Amino acid sequence: MASAGSGYKLSLGADAPPGSYNDIETADLFLVIGSNMADCHPILFLRMMDRVKQGAKLIVVDPRRTATAEKAHLHLAPKSGTDLALLNGILHLIAEAGGVDEAFAEAHTEGWAGMPAFLADYPPERVAAITGLKVEDIRATADMVLAASEFMTFWTMGLNQSVQGTFNTNAICNLHLATGQICRPGSGPFSLTGQPNAMGGREMGYMGPGLPGQRSALVEGDRLFCEERWGLAPGTIRAEEGTGTITMFEAMKAGEIRAAWVICTNPVASVANRKTVTAALERAEFVVVQDAYAETETTPYADILLPAAVSFEADGVMVNSERNMALTAAAATAPGEALPDWQIIAKVACAMGYEHAFTYKSAAEVFDEIRHFSNPATGYDISGVTHECLRQGSIQWPASEARTTARNPARYRKPDGRLKFATESGRARFWPRAHNGPAEVPDEDYPFILNTGRLQHQWHTMTKTGRVSRLNKLNPSPFAEIHPDDAAAFKIDKNDRISLTSRHGEAVLPALITDRVSPGALFAPFHWNDVFGDQLAVNAVTGDAVDPVSLQPEFKVTAVRLRRVEGRRSWKHRRRRG
Repeated sequence: MASAGSGYKLSLGADAPPGSYNDIETADLFLVIGSNMADCHPILFLRMMDRVKQGAKLIVVDPRRTATAEKAHLHLAPKSGTDLALLNGILHLIAEAGGVDEAFAEAHTEGWAGMPAFLADYPPERVAAITGLKVEDIRATADMVLAASEFMTFWTMGLNQSVQGTFNTNAICNLHLATGQICRPGSGPFSLTGQPNAMGGREMGYMGPGLPGQRSALVEGDRLFCEERWGLAPGTIRAEEGTGTITMFEAMKAGEIRAAWVICTNPVASVANRKTVTAALERAEFVVVQDAYAETETTPYADILLPAAVSFEADGVMVNSERNMALTAAAATAPGEALPDWQIIAKVACAMGYEHAFTYKSAAEVFDEIRHFSNPATGYDISGVTHECLRQGSIQWPASEARTTARNPARYRKPDGRLKFATESGRARFWPRAHNGPAEVPDEDYPFILNTGRLQHQWHTMTKTGRVSRLNKLNPSPFAEIHPDDAAAFKIDKNDRISLTSRHGEAVLPALITDRVSPGALFAPFHWNDVFGDQLAVNAVTGDAVDPVSLQPEFKVTAVRLRRVEGRRSWKHRRRRG
């Protein structure tokens, strides 16, 4: 979610959507781009479809004909990695048609003066050449936006996990700022979080230089505030930021990072360029893995394995995409020595000599500390929320101590109705973001584009869902979707095993022949990895969200049935460092 968070900060001054789910009920148009909501956000998708049944229009932008795209009034299937050109092209047409809300731009934004000259480089003919779309479909999209009284944009990993991910968010915000369709009922740029509590983690400062309450270690005032709250000497918090997950593992591989503590994630199965990840964990002198399950793709690299409780075995607060906080109360006792993640972290901190700061008796005490990190600069405020309040029902922030309601659907609106964004000037900002395309493009050696994503009944690396027989009946095995024309050219039949090879690695998957994908494009879900068999890991092939791959028919063999391999080596024996 770093791309969405960074994009929001640059465009609006602070992270998190400016609106809420309530806007769905009054929107006239939905633009869903880089998100298969039907499979990945099914409850929200059904809520949106209820509004569509009432007359709202739906545009879906996805290279693949997903279950979401099948419900669209207009489905655009651009070449992968060309979304930014499309978004610029839509705004070009809106400006050309006089659809810019000049009064809104003048009163509440800055930077529009430079946008018309920038947008002149994105006429529909050029955008069509870049994206592979029809000019009339690009114009139809702009016309639908122009005709809508209120419209929402939903997006997620299809835009975020890109070398231009932050720019994609800026371009979406440009669209809403130019039309003035933001911070009012039924309109706004709405980033969907990729997993539960992603918003809560962002608010706690887990990204890059983040500090609690939407603060940054790069800002002196934010450092001083946190140092004072924590009783630290001024200058204790370093004014530095990391360079991201991919670079972190590269530095670990080079020996610059010597230890790693992996908490509630499975990077060997989920981070791109897995060869770098595995080499990094092998090179590291000390690796701790904290997980509820002993057998994952990452646990073989652990020097110490810490048993963690799962969510229904611990108290905690989850924050969803619309800033809504809900209490998850423990429904069962964690088995054996398993403990909630916060408690493990606190115990380690106490063992390191930080008892004064980490002697918490409960998750409620941890949350009580968080309440004091409200941030008036960004509107983040949970000072009026406690575990006890949340036992009565969920609460949407901002929620001050003087709150009179559990719902606060609009951000950046003052009590008198005035609009003030979280930037220093109080104005949102336009950013001219040029389309540069993916980091890698197809060539003679790697002529196909591989797109990845989720399925409806499995989750991430299947650490949990892979153990549920009912879900395994619904989505039983991995596959690679291939267009019938490409399958015929390579003499590939249904369920033939095909090798997908890129500059980063190889995966061998059963073929699923379908026109859901375009010629020259492939799709494979990323759920299956080493625990379920060899050469199933799609992240072994990908280095970015969009990757050129070659398809080698010599690996075409008789169809096989996939199953979880029994009797494979235990994680201790699979450790790479002895």
